[in-house]
Amino acid sequence: MNSKIENIVLATDFTQLSDNALSTAVAICKRQNATLHVVHVVENRFIMAPTEMYAASVYVVPEMESIAKQKLEHLEQTIKAKSSIALQMHLVFANAADGIRDKAVEIRADLIVMGTHGASGYRNFFLGSTAYSVIKNTSIPVLTIPGKKKITEFKKILFPLRAQKGIADKYDFISPVIEKNKAELLILGLSKPGESDDLLNVENEIKAIGDAIRSENVNCRSEHKLSRNFAREVIQTAKKEKADLIVINSSLDYSWRQFFVGPYTQQILNQSPIPVLSFRASATHDFLMQEVKSDFSYTPQLKPAF
Repeated sequence: MNSKIENIVLATDFTQLSDNALSTAVAICKRQNATLHVVHVVENRFIMAPTEMYAASVYVVPEMESIAKQKLEHLEQTIKAKSSIALQMHLVFANAADGIRDKAVEIRADLIVMGTHGASGYRNFFLGSTAYSVIKNTSIPVLTIPGKKKITEFKKILFPLRAQKGIADKYDFISPVIEKNKAELLILGLSKPGESDDLLNVENEIKAIGDAIRSENVNCRSEHKLSRNFAREVIQTAKKEKADLIVINSSLDYSWRQFFVGPYTQQILNQSPIPVLSFRASATHDFLMQEVKSDFSYTPQLKPAF
């Protein structure tokens, strides 16, 4: 696996939340000698002007564009004053999640870094955050940094495993992260009470990872828990173990009932007090990815080696 990261997208809205994520992104760029692409999206707030009968032109409010450009230029100067990393700035006009996703695909990003608010209210939880929208519409790995968390390295990594066939094959996705940070790995097997098949599958996946790292000098341990709320178990374990990164294989469920109660990935994103690295194999692309412009069509290698 080519584990080198070459292009990192940082989504910014110029808030403290984005500044925390910026610290993480810059640290990764330094370790990887990667280019940082700072992306700011001006949302679709337009004025409509009629041009002829039955037609209209759409314009971005000029003041919004001017202010965004000034803030982006100031941020560029700030980053350059503190770091010598390769840097590119991008101003995008679109829906926030679509703009971040499309720009990341266009520049063939290996990683997207975003700030999140953490535990949010009911409205955001139900509708889904921008970060969650990006994650569910791209196969590019997404690293979310919760508010007030400035973190530049990962020393204790929590890797939850559910009864999903082949998840152990994705261990190579986080192996470089462990190596570069000399991190401890905690594998958390999760299955529901009474589900004997799931229990066996999870145990097999844990064993498969154990076999994979036997020849590596990795500080690793595992445990298996029975629970009816996997996301809550992950968050509680992360707090108890004082982990500083959760790595999840984000499967998506589009059924209305599951979306309403909050899918596994969204619950973790909304509630995690520590960074979360979300990834999906290219084979799990959903139909929404087909909406990306054809000239942007691109399936990245999973390269989280930071």
